[in-house]
Formats: sequence, C-alpha cells, structure tokens
Amino acid sequence: MKWLLVLAVAVIGSTHIFALEVNEPRAKFNYQMFCQGCHVGDGSGHKGVPEIKDFIGNFLTFQEGREYLIRVPGSANSALDSYQLAELMNWMIVTYGGSSVPEKWAVYTTEEVEKYRQEPFYEVIDYRKKLVDFISENNK
Repeated sequence: MKWLLVLAVAVIGSTHIFALEVNEPRAKFNYQMFCQGCHVGDGSGHKGVPEIKDFIGNFLTFQEGREYLIRVPGSANSALDSYQLAELMNWMIVTYGGSSVPEKWAVYTTEEVEKYRQEPFYEVIDYRKKLVDFISENNK
C-alpha cells in the first residue's frame, strides 16, 4: 500500500508539510534487507554501528550531516536506485528519528541523493565522530 509521508509526519507532530509518495512496505523491506543487519530492527545499532533511533534527525540540522547520511558506504554504495534510497532514508527518519527530527526538515529527493552518493565516504569513522561531536556541542 502506498501512503504519503505527509501522513506519517503529521503523526509524529511535525509541522513540516511535503508530498513525497512512499511505498511503506517497500521502504520497510529495503531497511530489513540493507540496513537492519547492522542498525538492527529498531534502529539501535550495535558493535560500533551508530544508533539511528532517536538520533538520525540530528544530522538534518546542518548540511554536512545531511550529506553524510547519503555518503556513508551503506547508502552511497547501496544496490537501491536513488529514488528508493531517498524513499528509504525519509522513511527511516520518520520511523526512527523520534524527537531528534527537526520540526521543519526537507525530505531527501531523488536528485539530491543522486548528487551526494557520487562522492561516497571510504573512511567514515573519524568523519562520523567529528559530526557527532558537532551535534553534541550544539545540543548543549
């Protein structure tokens, strides 16, 4: 069944209005196939894999963080096309972001994802630490 992400955002209380059609079963399946192995079923991560649950939305508050979510190897090198990756990322943000999601945020578009994934990160650990430190400093 297809649904509009607008409805999901309304459920979590955001005032951001946008229309991006999301095929929820496909997005969930893609999460299970391509993300859940590391980030686990509830987005909590494990063994050095970052937790996305109640945290992923923090990356949307600044451009480097927004790009990071698409440029990490698991996203950038995914077998998904850019439309499905945008769909998956937007679904993950709404599904797992919780209170970390900014009140107003721009959904990922196919074009944006296509652009960012052209320059994937290969050494992601130090870069992620820098971004998480930035988020921590700015959330004080």
